[in-house]
Order: sequence, then C-alpha cells, then structure tokens
Amino acid sequence: MMQIDEIDNINQQIIDDDDNAAIIDSDASDIDEEEASPLLSALDDLESRVVTALNEFKSHPGTVGSTATSAGSVKQSIHQELASILRPVVEVSAHTGPSTARALASSYPQNYTIEMCVDEIYTRINSELILPVILESAQSDTIPAKRSASLALFHTLHSEWCKAGSYLDGSTSAPSLAGPYGPGISPGSGHVSAPPFNPAEGQRRNQIKSARRAELLRRWVQSAIPNLTPGTFTNATLDASAAGRGVLSASAALKPCLRYMAERIGSADDAGALRLFLPVMRMIEGELPFQAASRMKKDNVANDFSLEDLPPGHPIITRESLEEIGDYAFSTLRGLVLLGGQAAIDPNLLLAAAASSSSGSNFMGGSNPFTPILDILKPAALAFLNFETDAEKAEAAGGDKNAFTLDRANIELDFGLSQKSYSLSINAIQMLATKRPVYFKESSVCLARRAIDPPGTSDNDGVLLSKAAITGIRTHLRSSCLTLLRHFLSVTSGSWEVLADALKQAGMETQADRALKASKQQLNLMKGGRAARNRAAVFYEWDTSADDSRAAKRQRDTDDAQARVRAAKMARGLGSGIQLPTSMVDACELVLLNLDNLPPKRPPVASSKQRKQPIDLDFVVDAVVSNGASLTMEENHWYDRDGGDGWAIEEGEVGEDGRPVLTFKMNSSVLDAGMKIAQGEKVKDTEKAFAEQSKLASSMAFSRVLMSSSNARSSAVADFGKQIAARLALTLEGVKAASEIERSHVMTVEAVESSIKKNAETEEELAGALEFALENPLVSSSLAYDLTPKGLSSDENEVSNAAASTSALAMRILNEAYVCSFNEDKAKYEKCLDLFVSSVVNACDLSNQNPKDNERKRIANAAASSLPHQLGAAPFLTPSSLNLVSSLCDIEEVVKKFSTKTPSQTIAEAAAARTAKAAAEKRATAALLILRDVAFQRDALRGSAVDCAVAIASGRLPASAQIEDKALKLVMNVIFPKNVDCADKVITSAAKELEFATRFAIENHEKIKKANEASARKKEKHGYSSKSALAPQSDEEKQALDRVRKPVVLVMALAVRRPEIIKAIMENGCRDGADVLAKAIRTNMPKLARAAATKHGAAKIAVQVADMASKKEAPLLICFLDNLVTAADKSLPSQELIDACQEIQKARLDADGKPDIRYIMPVVSGIKRVELLKELPDFVKGSDEILKTALHRMSERLGRYSMIFRDEPDPTENTLRGMSSCEQMVYLHQLDFHAIGIPQKRYLDVIRVCLEDDEVFNDRVVQAALDYISGKFLEGESLPLAYMRTIILTCSKHESLHSWICHVLLPRLVEGQVHSDKRQWEGWMRCAKMLENTGDQGISSLEAIEKLPEEQKKMYRAKYPKK
Repeated sequence: MMQIDEIDNINQQIIDDDDNAAIIDSDASDIDEEEASPLLSALDDLESRVVTALNEFKSHPGTVGSTATSAGSVKQSIHQELASILRPVVEVSAHTGPSTARALASSYPQNYTIEMCVDEIYTRINSELILPVILESAQSDTIPAKRSASLALFHTLHSEWCKAGSYLDGSTSAPSLAGPYGPGISPGSGHVSAPPFNPAEGQRRNQIKSARRAELLRRWVQSAIPNLTPGTFTNATLDASAAGRGVLSASAALKPCLRYMAERIGSADDAGALRLFLPVMRMIEGELPFQAASRMKKDNVANDFSLEDLPPGHPIITRESLEEIGDYAFSTLRGLVLLGGQAAIDPNLLLAAAASSSSGSNFMGGSNPFTPILDILKPAALAFLNFETDAEKAEAAGGDKNAFTLDRANIELDFGLSQKSYSLSINAIQMLATKRPVYFKESSVCLARRAIDPPGTSDNDGVLLSKAAITGIRTHLRSSCLTLLRHFLSVTSGSWEVLADALKQAGMETQADRALKASKQQLNLMKGGRAARNRAAVFYEWDTSADDSRAAKRQRDTDDAQARVRAAKMARGLGSGIQLPTSMVDACELVLLNLDNLPPKRPPVASSKQRKQPIDLDFVVDAVVSNGASLTMEENHWYDRDGGDGWAIEEGEVGEDGRPVLTFKMNSSVLDAGMKIAQGEKVKDTEKAFAEQSKLASSMAFSRVLMSSSNARSSAVADFGKQIAARLALTLEGVKAASEIERSHVMTVEAVESSIKKNAETEEELAGALEFALENPLVSSSLAYDLTPKGLSSDENEVSNAAASTSALAMRILNEAYVCSFNEDKAKYEKCLDLFVSSVVNACDLSNQNPKDNERKRIANAAASSLPHQLGAAPFLTPSSLNLVSSLCDIEEVVKKFSTKTPSQTIAEAAAARTAKAAAEKRATAALLILRDVAFQRDALRGSAVDCAVAIASGRLPASAQIEDKALKLVMNVIFPKNVDCADKVITSAAKELEFATRFAIENHEKIKKANEASARKKEKHGYSSKSALAPQSDEEKQALDRVRKPVVLVMALAVRRPEIIKAIMENGCRDGADVLAKAIRTNMPKLARAAATKHGAAKIAVQVADMASKKEAPLLICFLDNLVTAADKSLPSQELIDACQEIQKARLDADGKPDIRYIMPVVSGIKRVELLKELPDFVKGSDEILKTALHRMSERLGRYSMIFRDEPDPTENTLRGMSSCEQMVYLHQLDFHAIGIPQKRYLDVIRVCLEDDEVFNDRVVQAALDYISGKFLEGESLPLAYMRTIILTCSKHESLHSWICHVLLPRLVEGQVHSDKRQWEGWMRCAKMLENTGDQGISSLEAIEKLPEEQKKMYRAKYPKK
C-alpha cells in the first residue's frame, strides 16, 4: 500500500492524470480566490522553467543523443549533455531567482519587501524543488551518468551561489547590498548607492545566509554518502560510468563543510556545527567505496571497512593517501584536546598549502582529490606535533614514562575551545578509541595526559573557560579515562597503566582498581570457554537485609516505607530482576547454586497467615518458574493452591512409539458445578464461589498470557501467545478484565462512546459495538492493549515494535472474530472491527489533545501508520468502520489551536506545536489513503469509501481546510479517473452531498430570512446599502453559504466532466426555500460556465443545458448562459453561441406564447446592430431590470464608443455589432411606440429610466445623443416626441450641460424652425424659461430667445413675461 507521505504527491498526479485538472486546482478548490499576485505569478514562471529542465533530465536515457553535429564541431559527451540540460536549473537557482525578487520588491514596494520576496523564492525554488529532486536523483537514479551529473550539480550550485548577487555572496563590500538583496555591484560604481543599513537586519541576514549554506552542504553530503558503496559507479558495462565519482564529490564537499563548521565554532554555535558534523563524519567513514562484500555480509555493519578492502592499483584512491588523511586528522584532534585549542600555524605552512591548492585542478578532473583536505589538516597537525615532540623529549630526559608536561606559557593558540567544543572533542577521541582498536592506545594516552594536566592548572590555560566549565571538563576527562580503563583493550594494548595513573592522581584509585579488575575479567571471559561464561552469569545473592531484629527497631517514617518496598521485593523471590536462562541446564544449575543463598527465615509477606508448605526444592523451583508469583499466593484462591487437582491424568496402552497414551479427564464434581452454572440452574454457595473464582482465575490467566506475549523476546513465542489470547478473549464471554488490563477496557468503552457522539449516522451500529464491549471485556482490552500508555520511554525501535505488536494482536482478534462469525453471531466481527477502529481514533484524539505526552504521541503514530496495512489485510470492512476512519480527519480544532501563536510562546513550544500539527495532518492523510485503497480494492465497499471521501471534500464530515483540499483532489484526480464504476460512484456520492446541502438550506430558510431582514433594517437605519446581490446579508447567511459552497463546488467540478450533472444543480437550486443554495450556485456559476465552455464548446454546452432545464429552472439557466460570455473576455461572442441562444429563445416561450428575450441577452454584444433594432421593442416591453441588463450587455464591449454614434463603414453591408450608449439613447427616442404596441407612458418612462442611470448615461453620453438628434433635425428629419422632454430632464439633472444647451442646442433648434411643431415648440419655450435666469454668470437662454422670429418671440414673451 501507498505510504502516508505519498499523498503529498497528489498535486503532481492531478497534472498527470487529467487534462482538465485546472478546474480542480484553480476553479474548484480555490473557486472564490482572487487572481494570483505578481509574486505568485513569478514563482509559477520560475517553477515551470525549473520543472521543464528537471523533467527533461529525469526522462533522459543516460546515453549520448544520436543527433548529428555540425561540421567541424566535437560531439558532446554524456556529462556535457546532461550539464547543458541542467544549466537552466543553475541559472534560476543562483541568479534568476534573486534578480526576480529584487525586481518585484522595487516594482511593488507597497506590497512586498526584498526579504519577503527572497525568502519566498528561495523556499519554493531551492528548498522545496531543486535541492530535493537533485538529492533524490543523486541517491537513487539507476543511471550512473545521471547520478554523476546530480553530484556535480551540487558543486556548481555552491560555486554559483557564492558569486555576487546570489545567496552566499561574499564578494560584495557593502553589507546592505550583499547577497540576493543587491545587484552584486559595489557602491560607487556610478549607478549603485548603498542604502542605510540596520545592524540587527544585517545579523538576521547573516543567520539566514548561514542556514542556506548549511542546507546546501548537508544535501551535498547526503547525496555523496549513498554513492560510496561498492558497485555504484564501478560497473564497466554501463555507459560512461565514472569510477569513484562519489568519493570525488565527497572530497569536494569536505573543504566547504569544514570551513562552515569552523565558522560555527568560532561564533560559539556548536549546535550548528554539530548538525553538519554528524553527516560529514558518516561521509568520511564511507569514503572508501570498495568494501569487501563478504565482510559486510558477515558482520552486517554497512559502515565498517578496512584499508585492506581497498583493491590494489586504484588510479586515484590509495591506501597511503587515506592513511595520511587519517593520521593528520587524528593528530589535529589530539592537539585540540591536549592544548585546549588550535596551536598557531606557521605562516610558511599556510603559504605552501595555498600554493599546493592553487596548482591543482577542480574536483571532477584533478589528479589528487585529497589536496583540499590535506591543505586544512596538515598545517594544523604539524603545529601540534611540534609541541608534542618537545614534551616527549622532556619526558625521556626525566625518566618518568608517564610524565608529559607542556610549556603552555610558550604556546600560542589561534583559537580556544568552548566547553561544548571541548566535550565534543573528548567524545570524538573516546569514540575513536572504542570503534577503531588501532587508535585505542594513542587515544587513551591522550586523554590520560590531559586528565593529569587538566584545564585550569596553569594561569594561561583555560582562560576562556569559566570555573564551572573547567570543573565539567575535568569530570568529563576522568569519566572518559574510567570508561576506557573498563574496556578489555586497555589490558591488551598496555594502556591501562597510564589510565590508572591518571585516575590515581585524580583521587579515584578505588574506581580505577575496580575498572581494571572488570576489564581483566572481561578479557578472561572472552578467552575462556562456554562453561566459564555461563557460570559468571548465574551467581546471585538473595536480599537478606530484612529480618525480625530489624523490625523491632524504632525507625523513621521513610525507613518504614523503604522496608515495606524491600519486603515486597523479597516476597517476589527471584522475580526481583532475575530471569531464568534460556538453557534448561543453566536454569537447573541456577536453582541448585542459589539453595545456599536462601535466608534462614522466610521473608515477610502481605498475608497475616503463615504458609504451611515447607521450604524445599519444589518450593524454590516454583518460585523461580513463576517468577516469584508463587510466594504471594493467597490461601483463599483455590486455583492458585490446588487448581491442578481439577484434572486427572490416566495412562493408556503403550503405542508404537513406546509411549503410553495419556488421557486428561476433568474432576466430576468440578464438571457438574460448571454444567449447572452454564445451564442457569440453582447452585450451592460453594458452587457459586467456584464459579466466581473460575472467572477470576480465567481473568488473571488471560492477563498473564497477554502480558507475557507482549513482553516476550522471541517473535515466535509472542505470536503464539497472542494467538492464544485472541482465542481466549472470544471464548471467555462475560469475564471481567484483570486490574492489569482493565485500563485498556475502559479506554475502548470511552472510545466507542466518543465515536457515537461524533458519528450520528452510525449510532445504531456503534451502540451494538458498545454493548458487545461491555459484555466481552477481554476482547475490548485486547484490542486496545497496545494503544494504552504504559509509561515507558520510547525510541524509533519501540515505535516500530509497537506498530508490529498492534498489528499482530489486533489482527489475531479480528481473524478469530471472523471465524466465529460463521457459526455464531454474524455481527461479532463487525463489532470487533468497530471497537478496534474506535480505539485507534481515540488514541489519535488523545494525542492531539495533549501533544506534550510523548507516550501518547508514540502510540498514535504507530497505530495510524499501521492502520492502512491492518485494514488492507482485514477479511472485510463495514461502512461504519469507514466512517470511523474518516473521523481521523477531524483535526480542525487542532490546526487552529497549534496555528495560533501567542506572545508568551517559547521556541520550544512553537516547535512542539508545529510537530503536533504535522503529526495530526499525517494521520488524517493516512485516513484518506485508506479510503482510496478501499475504493480501488474492495468493490463491495467502493460506494461507502467514496461517500466518506466526498463527504470530507464537501465539508459535511469535519476536517481541516488542508485535508478537505486533499480529499477534493483525491476524489477528482485519483478516484474519478480510475474507471467508469469509480466515476459513477463519485457522481452518486456528490449528488447525495448536494441533497444534504439542499435540505440544510431549506431547513434554515426561515432563520436566514429573519436574520437578513433584521440586518437590512439595521443597515437602512445607518444608511448602508449592499454592494452585491450575491453577498451575504447577515452572519447566519454567511455561515450557511460557507456550508453549502463546498458541495456546490465539488458537483460543479464533476459537471465539467459529466455535463448531465448540471441538471441536478439547477433542480436543487430552484427548490422552494433553497435560496441560500441558489445564491451559492450563482456565485460559483462563472467558473463552471467558463470551464464547461472550454472543455465542450460554448454553443454545444448551452444547447445541452437548455434541453435539460425545466421552466422552473429558467433563472439558473439564464445565469449559466449569462456567464458563458463575460466582460473579462475581450472577444465578442461567437456566431455559433449567438445562434444557439436564438434557438433556445425560440424553443422557450414566455407567458404570452412569444420567444423569451432573456435568453439572448447574454449575446447581444455580438449581435449586429441592425438586428438589435428589431429586438429593441421586445426589451422595452419587458421590465426595467430586463431593459437595463440588455442595454448594459449591448454596450459592454463598446466602452470607448459610448459617446459616439457609429456609422456603417459600408452603407450596403451591415457589419456593426452591439450598440453603444449614445446609440441606445438615440434609438430609444426614435421608437415608434404606436407601431410596436406600447403605451406612450412606457415610451417616456424608458427614457427616464435611462437618464436616472447616470453611471452609464452620464452627461457626455446624453449630450452626444441630443447633439446627434439635433443634427439630423437640421438635415430635415423630425424631432422625436420625447426629445424636448429629455432636454428638460437633462437641465434638471446635469448642470454641466446648461451652457451647451443655452448657447448651442437651443439656437440650433431655432435654426431648424422648432416652432413649426406645436408640441416641440411648447417644450422649447419651457426649457428656455428654465435657463433664462439661472444665476450663473454667462449662462442664459436669452441669446437663443433673441434669435427667435418676432412672432415666436412675442408668443414666448406673452407666455413668459420678462421680469
């Protein structure tokens, strides 16, 4: 089965599995997010370039391409070809990424800072993409040439990153411009000036730079380690294999790694140095790539090697060169310990080393790859050996072979060690002595000499260390000497004398004698035979410190408590820490030898009654075999005393094998009592007591079997014990759990009760499981035994053992229940399965609640990691068990809790919170994997598994946002494309979730309606107005929209692939009371319409959806058609879509039996203007809302022509499409309302409605329309009926047009003899009167009035006298 962390690769599966994956990533799961920011767009672009190059590299066959080269050119080698493929990766990683960050920060300073851009690009491009992929290729690629190119890329990245303007820039002088924060040019170059610099910011940048260098070096070292094993690059049959390439890469990595560690030590960051030190040491240990295979198989130690394993004649790596490195490194380490730091290096040596290094080639082609290592180690080692030689000469002159005195007053140090570094060096010397026997004596002498002359002895020694640090280092040196003295090599190597002398001078003579005795005894046992080794392990002494005289003394309370504990231990006899040997001979020898060690009196026991059984050999054997339990047996428990008497043994005839046949028969009285109890007959008091003690005996025996099998060292014994425990647990119904395992039973019961509260749908099944748990405590105890904390420490081995233990015992119980279900209760297996899954879920919940409990965290991780394998091997699963598995995804509260940071939170607490959050998400991801495997492998439960996955994706089952997103991708891009049946199941489940959402909307309709009304009254009171009709009007509606949005998004994503599902969306959205669902559908309809149009074609999908929609679903159908053509799309609607909408209009009639104009409104922007003139009367006959929507659609793509009345380019051919705002105003005035059958009032109201919409029909649009009509009037056309009325309304609404009307329009109308039309003349006079005395200087209609003929002027003055 797929591992838990493989769910993180689902994002890549989305792209690979489906050509329509974009609807899931950008439209379905993030359907309500805004467009990507510039930073995200830049990241996507950089990632696409890197992914393209890496994909090409990963798919490369590993052989030189067969394409012909141009004349005179040299054909590339495979290494050059791979390097050219990876060149874009290097450019983006080292240079393009930082330059993009700088460009974004300078272009959008209000949104981004340079630090934000650099960190985000580095994390996304380098940490999460390039470095992991290259590391994986270097470690696991099967083609040597590609692994070699991956190794070389780390060296190239390190070199490029160190250049100016990149992440490890060390050449730019200005601190504020160093690294990726500047262009890599020194200030003063003519166009670059260094900005002000904050020292705190500089310190932070240096820390980040150090962390990035450490990350690159750590990945480099990790990539080199797997390539140091034999056979990696040594197969001559492979194309262009490079022998020793891993060693070369490791050698190239050493110098930058050691330099980094030196920097960390110099800045007192020993922890940072140690994090890189450990993998570097592993790499150095494995730097001999040609280990003997037989040696590895024999010792099974992959990292162990010997110089003898190196084959002779190797062209680069020689035994002498490696010995030289080892000697210099060891000498340097001894110098650090003995001197307390690095001795000052002679400058001449440094110059010689620099000259040697500069003369060599690069690491991939140089003749000596060890030159960089020797350049570092050799000067340091020689500086120490100079002082060591002088000290040894003084030792020889003095005659004392252990005397070793350094003249520290004349020793100059380049740097001194801190306490942590000192401890690290001492540990390295000690580890080297125990792991490499050839260095044992020299290591022992080094530590002993330093223990004799410890830090702080002289005035100039340890001046950098505090008094407490000096004391700690001295103690460390003595303990290391004592440890080495205990080792048998101290005797064989002869170093015990100097070690013992050092300890004696420190006042530890007694400890030294004991350690030396132990090392000699260990050496003798190694040289001795088997009998000697066995005898050394069998002599024990019983505790005889408690006797009658001691009890008679007056003691303090604490002494009494200690005496009680000691008495309890003695009561257990040999069980107090003594285990029988596995050999029966040794066990008998142990019993016989310890007869002499028995105390003269029996140890005191808890019971007041003394036992009548004599202390003989049988008594002692029983005590040993029962591990001391026989010493505490109660007389009232007959099964402890003489329970074996219930069975009788009879010998039969002797068989062919010479052995008699044995027959076991139960005692008749015991059998009769048992039969009466089983049949429910009346029993005597003695028989009743027998029944109770039988159950108690069964419980205790079961507890012993269960605990013994869990603690057994032999896997076969443990498996057999668990098999017996499983059979007994299902057989002993009604037997209560013993006190040792009762906690597990209580945990199971609590787990089921908690699951009942969470899973209302499976309440009936879980209630039966709870009843079964109460009736069968042993079963529930067994299922949760390994999930119960026992207060033990944990490590990686215990985690794996816990997982295996959980798997073995739980599967035994489930298999036994499955077998029993054939003949007995059919539901027994299902109940056991529900109990087990509930216990696992409860263990995970308890871990989430208390992340600091390491024991619970260990149990939860082990249980969750083994659960997919257990359920995969189970005989069958149930829907209720899958629902329980789905509850593992309920981690929303955990994520919120651990994602919230408080000012008082420490770094450790924050790290623990992140770890707990990651562990919870990993367990939830495991639940998704289980659902996936069930859907793929179990046809009978495929529907239930898909139901759970879809319920998580739709938000009905609780989960965090990240898990819901993973579930959505799992459903859409993993399960749905698998096969037709999986796709049908997904669609069915999505329809169920949509039905649940519809019921929820209907049930909460009245509540939401009242909340919206209250919110509307409150907004009206404060003068607020809603900006969008689709926005939630109240908090209740917002919560409801969030609840129904997820299933709507899921179903819409499926509808893109199966358009027939759109019918279900419209049906549910148009049900009575489902208003909030309809609003959610309308909100997300644009993405659905665009995705469906892209996949199937806009015209085709429009007709298909229209054929499915009923008359009641017309509003959502119109919404769908309306979103097929959006304003964001700059192109006009296609003619196919226009034809499709016109067909839909003809097929769907309104209440009057005429084509419904609403169905062509989405495409009116693409219809020819001459055709729109024919449709305009129908829009006018509609409501004001329909008219305004139609007018908006006509002009939505003619924004720059809004104030222009366009003329046809070719009068003989009508090509203009849409209708500008100016044209709309003109044509509305020119409507012949009598001919089209509308009242005059409606005709005038339509123009008034347009004038009131001053956002569309502003003063400039109205001016353009009136100007065009007046111009036509001068050409001989008559004025429209509403023309002067419109001018009057414009005067009232737009003061900005007063001047134009007075000085241009009114005189123009006079010129055209407006007085010839009585109605227009009346309007002209009223308009002139309104503007005659406006009060604005220079704005008056007097000029136009004066231009009137005398007769009309008198008529005007007669009606409106001049004041």
